[in-house]
Amino acid sequence: MLTNYIKVALRFMIRNKTYSTINVFGLALGITGAVLLFLWIEREFSYDQFHTDKERIYKAWNRTANEGQLHCWDVTPRILAPTLATDFTSVETAVSFAKYSDSYLFTSGETRIMENSVVFTDTQFLTMFSFPMAKGDVASALANPNGIVLTERFARKLFGEREAFGESLTVGLSNTDFSFTVTGILKDLPANTDFHFDFLIPFLFLETFEGKEMNWRNNSVSTYVKIKAGADIETLNAEIKDIKKKHTSGEDQTDVFLYPLTKMHLYARFENGVPAGGRIEIIRMLGILGICLIAIACINFINLSTARAKRRSKEVAVRKVTGAYRHSLIIQFLCESIMIALVAGIISLVAVHLSIPAFNTLVQQQLSLDFKNVTFWAGALALIIFIGILAGSYPAFYLSSFHPVRILKGSGLTFTSRNTMRTLLVIFQFGFAVTLIVSTIVIHKQISFVQNRETGYEKNNLVYHFITGDLEKNYQAYKHELIQSGVAVSVTKTSSPITKRMSNTTDIQWREKDPQNKTVIERFHVDEDIVTTAGLTLIEGRDMDLQRFPTDSSAVILNEAAVKLMGFINPIGEIIVDDGREWKVVGVIKNFILTSPYQKVEPMVLLGSMGWFNVIHIRLNPANPVQQNIEELSDLFSKYNPAYPFECHFVDAEYEQKFANLETTLTITTLFTSIAIFIACLGLLGMSTYMIESRIKVICIRKVLGGSVLNITQLLSYSSLKPIFIAIVLFSPVAWFLMNWWLTSFAYRISLDGWIFLVAAFAIVLMSLITISIQTIGAANSNPVNSLRNE
Repeated sequence: MLTNYIKVALRFMIRNKTYSTINVFGLALGITGAVLLFLWIEREFSYDQFHTDKERIYKAWNRTANEGQLHCWDVTPRILAPTLATDFTSVETAVSFAKYSDSYLFTSGETRIMENSVVFTDTQFLTMFSFPMAKGDVASALANPNGIVLTERFARKLFGEREAFGESLTVGLSNTDFSFTVTGILKDLPANTDFHFDFLIPFLFLETFEGKEMNWRNNSVSTYVKIKAGADIETLNAEIKDIKKKHTSGEDQTDVFLYPLTKMHLYARFENGVPAGGRIEIIRMLGILGICLIAIACINFINLSTARAKRRSKEVAVRKVTGAYRHSLIIQFLCESIMIALVAGIISLVAVHLSIPAFNTLVQQQLSLDFKNVTFWAGALALIIFIGILAGSYPAFYLSSFHPVRILKGSGLTFTSRNTMRTLLVIFQFGFAVTLIVSTIVIHKQISFVQNRETGYEKNNLVYHFITGDLEKNYQAYKHELIQSGVAVSVTKTSSPITKRMSNTTDIQWREKDPQNKTVIERFHVDEDIVTTAGLTLIEGRDMDLQRFPTDSSAVILNEAAVKLMGFINPIGEIIVDDGREWKVVGVIKNFILTSPYQKVEPMVLLGSMGWFNVIHIRLNPANPVQQNIEELSDLFSKYNPAYPFECHFVDAEYEQKFANLETTLTITTLFTSIAIFIACLGLLGMSTYMIESRIKVICIRKVLGGSVLNITQLLSYSSLKPIFIAIVLFSPVAWFLMNWWLTSFAYRISLDGWIFLVAAFAIVLMSLITISIQTIGAANSNPVNSLRNE
């Protein structure tokens, strides 16, 4: 029986090539786009879900009140982990994890590798998390203070094809070389983890010469906690809430709480002390986009099927008269839709397989189709059957409901309900399209708006590199020759790159400060000529200048936000206190973006040269070609620091990286919005084809009676465009609501101007009109004799 249904379905597809091609191609496009999006979404949900005890692992967060709002951040004191492990019975183990940005030289024989960060952690890190070990023991690999664990990738870079396990290497830390033994080799980290490292060094190494870190006010590490099986996290959070207050005698009023590791990737944004979303917002938006692609393709199928109802009505009537039951007709029509979905599914699998490499490059992931997995094939088949039934259910029940007597008597069909249903589906289809176009425009405008936001410093021709080896002692000579040779026009030292946060605090004091004020202030240690080198805008006072003002070693420059926070009317000469030391204000600069360009600029203090320095910023000479400047800079670097390879970073390129995630979202949205609109127009093309076929004699009679091509085209276009205009009116407010909600996550954002919706409406109408005109103009120009000769 099933074989007969399939044979009939195949004959129908072959006999109706145009109808089948439009449906297959539309469904294939929709499935391809949806599968790519859902593969990426699945990967996003899988982040750090592979750890064996993931449900018992948490990350420690801070929460503090300031000006009626609760603020959260996830950097904690080093002392927190051992205290949690020893003082609380619900805690099985706790570890610190710290990634410090600097420049570090790894040496093995003749191989030298520069790394811009180093990772320290505790002995239990590898037993808490399930990163697979290639060689070594997870329990003891980090127990040796001078042991180091490498990933396979980094081991190959450093040792080549030689066996790395048990070998020695040298790491340059703080301008001192230290010897380490490779005590473990990790398999390369999976792509779906938020941990990023190539090597692990135990905190025991730091503690051998720095001692244990006991400062509860120094938030410098991430703390991960694994609770015991059966322990209640709410009870534990209540117990550890006041741990900082207890150990600082109430000086630090920050609360501590544990947040699930399984939620960190997607739900890491907090507002007023509670989770308020995060990356999940993008996932939801793209998930809806994937559903829309399939929905639009299915709507095409339904509309085309019901549009052909009159043509198939006699077929249904004859089958019923010859004994066919309604349920057998329903099964027949469902078989046809499932067959179409099956062909579309096969085409889409090939398309997904071919397009995955390009899509991986776009989303910077390693997605793949697991063709060897039985679950994959079961899921694919289930999806195809679901889409076939979803798309074919309404046409199947509708077509099988025809009364054979009325049809065979020539009474015809009443199309009112069918037309209403089809109109509603077209409204929803193009309503989705309007929403997607508006979303694409808004995301593009938001990115452009933020990219064009004044950074507060001059990015172009500004580079930096870390202070390594002999550069600290040779700095003055190096700086002098850079300027004298014409490579640079200005040089300065700082604690961190100008594009990154290295330190902040809530403890800076100033005259008449409210004791309850816990505003976070960014802390940036700078040397002389910082304003000139970085291209900052000086509002009051002067730049740092140790040659003319030796006391500038204890000077500070404030940004506008800091001046406003501190309430200084005449800030020059004011005193602030940081970490027990007094700093005198010598200048005020315009706000500049240190961290996120999407958020407001935080108060910032630029502390004088008694601070620590890790980075040299260099303002290249704009009169020379950039490549020439870099080559000469490399030569001078090697001259004054021969033991270290040269590596520099362009500030403008690093600043652009801050937009990478949102630009990826824009590209994905634009790409799949285009696919959705194309599918919708494909359905519109099919609908107009059958509409013209059904009205061809009316068109011809109008032409015989003197109707012009323009009038006939307008007549045919109006009925097709009417539901599209309704979709624009109904869904524009929906698009406004969704985009307004999305923009609320940005402190620095665009306004939703009316022209955005007008552009979206014009684009939809124009594309629809072009699609419809392909058929209508041809029909209006046809020779009426060819259609009326049989009348």
